[in-house]
Order: sequence, then structure tokens, then C-alpha cells
Amino acid sequence: GDLRLAGNVANEGRVEVCMDNEWGTICDDSWGTSDANVACKQLGFSDTSAVAYSNAHFGAGTGEIFLDGLGCTGSESSLLDCSKSSTVSCYYGHSEDAGVRCHDDTIGSVCNYGDVRLVGGSHQYEGRVEVCIANQWGTVCSNSWDSTDATVVCKDLGYAFTNVATARTNAYFGAGTGHIYMEDVTCSGSETSLLQCSSDPLLSGGCSHSQDAGVKCEAPCSDGDLRLAGGNVANEGRVEVCMDNEWGTICDDSWGT
Repeated sequence: GDLRLAGNVANEGRVEVCMDNEWGTICDDSWGTSDANVACKQLGFSDTSAVAYSNAHFGAGTGEIFLDGLGCTGSESSLLDCSKSSTVSCYYGHSEDAGVRCHDDTIGSVCNYGDVRLVGGSHQYEGRVEVCIANQWGTVCSNSWDSTDATVVCKDLGYAFTNVATARTNAYFGAGTGHIYMEDVTCSGSETSLLQCSSDPLLSGGCSHSQDAGVKCEAPCSDGDLRLAGGNVANEGRVEVCMDNEWGTICDDSWGT
């Protein structure tokens, strides 16, 4: 029953629900303002003035579509408390994924300690790293920031499909505002949260938002997708194939024209 928003900012995105330890989406059949208000309330935002989006406005998800035909009254505290279809019959699949924009009065004041989010990227898998401390979002200084630290962030967000991430420094995705919570972050790679990594949480004043850290996580892929890696130009390289959301290589036994 947990919810999350898959998007570029904290208060809007594709609505995803957790069922049996797996994240999935919601079909937009009958999706409306009352449903959106309940979703926002469950996420800790205002339960009024939510905007409901349909037709995969925030991009099509992957995996299961868990809920269909929701009919919330607005008084429920969770989407699972709302009436819903007994079976999912989302004819057009993930092209009908439901989304929401929650009222933004609470942005910056409602988050859980240690939560991370990505802001300012061109899609949900990249952006400036922001971490929640004392119910406020703040940034991370990019001093000593590297791919191991970035991979821990992506893993925490559920985006480490290949356990490889790209570290971005010097406000690559734009400078943040407010507190800079962490400096000289050093992760081993085994951590499940950025706050488990060693760092200097008390800044000496030598870091500014022009040094905000960012990441680019590996986006999911579909079985059978191909890509070329390691070449000097776009039309050559090592052939890699996607299986189970993970990129791998192809053995050259019998490989020919």
C-alpha cells in the first residue's frame, strides 16, 4: 500500500503503489480529483487542490498495473481504502498510467529522515541529489563525490539496474537552495542509504551550492534491447543486450557477419 511519485520533482509524478514488495502503477480508468487528493494525503501533502493526470502524462511505467477503476470519496487515508475494480483490465497498458500533482505548500517541509530525491534532471533517473534532514530537503557537496557514492544513491532510489551510476559535480543539474547537509561523502558501495556512508555533516563553510552533487542512474531497459558500448563513434562498439533489466555482453563463439 505504500505510494511513491515517479517524476522530476517531489510533488508530482506517475503514481506507483507497492504490492507484495513490488512497485507497480495504477490504471487511469475513472482516475479523478478525489483519487488524486487521497494519493497526495497519503504521501503527506495537502489533501486538497490535487491535479489528476492520465494517459501516462509523466511517462509510462514498467512491471505490474496493480489498481484499476478507483473510486475514492476523498475521506480515505489510503488509496487501498478506496473502492476499486476487482480485476485490472487496463486495455492500453502502461500508456494509461495515472499521475498526480500535489499542492506544493508542503514542499521542503514534508519528508522522512534520510530520504533522497533527484531534482533538475531531464528525466527521473538523473538530477541534483537532495537529502532530507529534520523534515527539510538539502543538498550534498560534491567534494570527493564519485561513482561509488552515486551508485548508493541510485540503489536507494531503486534505479541501480546495473549497479553503475555516473557522478556529477559542481551543480551539473543546477544549484540548489537551503542547507548543504553532507560533505566529503565516502561510500564503500555496500550501503543502502546515503546517510550510512561516512561524511562530514558539519560544514566548515567551504562548500557552496555551486558544488552541489548530482547523479545519473542507469535507466531501465527492456528484454532484447541492444546498445553499443566502448566505441569511439555511435555506430561501433561492444554489443550489449538487456535481460531482466540488466545489461550484459554476448560471447563471440560463432559470432560472424
